[in-house]
Amino acid sequence: MVMQLWRGLWCAWLSGLLLWGSGVGLAAEADTPTAVVYHLIAAIRRVGTAEQGKVVSSEPSGAATANAAHVMLDIPAMSQRTLGKHWAGRSPAEQQEFIALFTQLLSQIILPKAASFFQSLEMTATTERITGQQAVVKTTLRHPKVGRIAIDYLLVRPDDTWRIHDVVLEGLSLAANLRSQFNHIITQHSYPEFLRRMHEKVAHATLQAAR
Repeated sequence: MVMQLWRGLWCAWLSGLLLWGSGVGLAAEADTPTAVVYHLIAAIRRVGTAEQGKVVSSEPSGAATANAAHVMLDIPAMSQRTLGKHWAGRSPAEQQEFIALFTQLLSQIILPKAASFFQSLEMTATTERITGQQAVVKTTLRHPKVGRIAIDYLLVRPDDTWRIHDVVLEGLSLAANLRSQFNHIITQHSYPEFLRRMHEKVAHATLQAAR
């Protein structure tokens, strides 16, 4: 039960990164890492779930949503981290293909499945620690079945905007978790097979959304 809830939390966090829409302006105005996290939580809670499990929101979708995600998250850097040791062996064209596919995976699969997860949960940012161009915002979430859960947001400021680059849920890193899963498939099978599976998941999600 706990592990299932944790998987849901991973999904919810990622979905939040893709729910900014008009919140791009909010991200630009946020002066502190904590402000970014609070805007993120507010964006997640503005999302509702319609019938048949389809996500609806007052925020713009499509291209605007993708652009908002890029504002909040350094997707190329996250793609490199999640692919791990397999990144260096890819050509520039292959790297760009993976970045595009990874972005689709976030927006078309994780977002629809988990956008409403945080809706009824109490979440509070408790501590902010800034060290140079890096920051950690510690938050707590109270779940009715498992109680208090600690979630730490890791941010960097490569320019004048704080960006979330990882989240640590009860000691488990999102980036490390994805890297382990991706590495297992590539090592046990092959990189082409890994891509095939990702393409298949995205295509299936696109087909389902069109129905």
